[in-house]
Amino acid sequence: MLAIFFFCIYFVFLCLIISDLKQNAWWVKVVTQQPKCTYYFGPFDSQEEAMANKGGYLQDLETEGAQQVRAEIEQGKPRKLTIFHDSL
Repeated sequence: MLAIFFFCIYFVFLCLIISDLKQNAWWVKVVTQQPKCTYYFGPFDSQEEAMANKGGYLQDLETEGAQQVRAEIEQGKPRKLTIFHDSL
């Protein structure tokens, strides 16, 4: 029983460490004007890996009809992966 308790503590500790590591991950941030949205793609281990994958995401969104698409590479952890901006 004690072994199970220690395993659970170990598992929670390991999850917290992994979560902290993802805070510094790299993301492709794509903003579109039509529809008015922000998308985050990732996480990536390096800025170079994110840059190498950026073109595919842009192409997919443009194929789906997104207009005025721009992308940038960011480091951190987004709160949401897709954000819909309501037009007022």
